[in-house]
Amino acid sequence: MSLNFYIKEEENEREESINRYKYIFRNYEKNPPSLSEALNQIFSSSNLNSKKINELVEDILNKCKGKIDQGFDAIKKKYENITKEDAYIICSYTCESVDRKYSSYRILNQNLVSNNRQTGVNNISKYLFIFLKSLRKLPRYYPEKKVLYRCLTCQVNLSEENNKNTLPYVIGNKKTFWGFTSTSTDPKMTYSFLEKEIYFKSNDNTGKEKVTMKTGTIFSLIGDIWGYDIELFNFFNEKEILLEPERKFIVSN
Repeated sequence: MSLNFYIKEEENEREESINRYKYIFRNYEKNPPSLSEALNQIFSSSNLNSKKINELVEDILNKCKGKIDQGFDAIKKKYENITKEDAYIICSYTCESVDRKYSSYRILNQNLVSNNRQTGVNNISKYLFIFLKSLRKLPRYYPEKKVLYRCLTCQVNLSEENNKNTLPYVIGNKKTFWGFTSTSTDPKMTYSFLEKEIYFKSNDNTGKEKVTMKTGTIFSLIGDIWGYDIELFNFFNEKEILLEPERKFIVSN
């Protein structure tokens, strides 16, 4: 399925846009929060107790330090203006937490796609501020063939008849990715994310049999689209091109 990158100047300041909430970030300009403070804020939005929050923050900080300290020479060689703190911040987005459902990228994007957008942005404002600030020190990456690949591990809604509550992926419809969007220039790597392990009862009923299947949808994101190459910062060494929130596309086929 292909999605054509879409931008229209008069729609950039739409009511739901992060641009409407710039006032939230003004307090951080003179006194930017640390990564530890920012992580504390996003985990607090999940109504966790202080002990659990401290555990999650410490886990991510330690993982980022281990990853970045090993590879910072390569990062500095490629991006002279990136500090080690910037590198920790970008890496923290890609980290799986000790409790996966509370990984920072999950909580960040859950708030960005929230129905109450202002509350959502408030919940993660410290992290969003330092993350965007660090990301924007990287050069914009424009794919050579003007295509990036993105997968969903579920089948998308293709029919207006089947689902009245969500906008289906039918030709001509506009779709907005409200959160940060992970993409790749490599369709084979994207395809690998569709793997899903399913357990069935064995034929002799003596136990369960594991079967690996591939299910989901792969999108081709086409046009003058750009993102940030965060491969050197990625905790899992994935060739990831990360798109900022609120990218709008038109379904083409």
